[in-house]
Amino acid sequence: MKHSKSIFFSTLLAVVLGLCAGVSGALAASPVDTGGGIEVGFSPDGSGEALVLHTIESAHSSIRLAAYSFTAARVAHALVQAKKRGVDVAVVVDFKNNMEEDRSGKARAVLNLLVNAGIPTRTVSVYPIQHSKYAVIDGETVQTGSYNYSVAAARYNSENVVVILDHPALAQQYLNNWKQLYDAGQAYASTY
Repeated sequence: MKHSKSIFFSTLLAVVLGLCAGVSGALAASPVDTGGGIEVGFSPDGSGEALVLHTIESAHSSIRLAAYSFTAARVAHALVQAKKRGVDVAVVVDFKNNMEEDRSGKARAVLNLLVNAGIPTRTVSVYPIQHSKYAVIDGETVQTGSYNYSVAAARYNSENVVVILDHPALAQQYLNNWKQLYDAGQAYASTY
């Protein structure tokens, strides 16, 4: 009996170690092109943030972004840079999470940065939470997933990012939803 328990635990340990090795191998720091016009990234390994930034940087004409939590300075700076390149950028965020619950002041700092750069930004309070997290790029590419535009999502949380490239019909559905959110929101005014 002792021998069979020993074999069982040795086998279990080997399986767990094998799974852990497989997981650590799967957590690549670069976004993955899965083929068929879909890319994925994860966090906290950095590939999720890298994919979000790459997608924003790829914009030529427009970006429409919806966020629940928005405290990521790197994402905000990428949006400002897109605006400086002539991209039409507009943002909607959840009111409660960014205005009432953010004790760090990071959300207001990011929203101030956007508004002061001339990016129309609205807060949405008509729902208990505005939990959507996505960006529509050039009316044909959608970046979505669990990823909040936050430092926690980039560095600490287990999150996912999916980008569906060159799919205008899908992008239009997201744009319709984004417009509903934007129309229901209130313009954010910079605090400085």
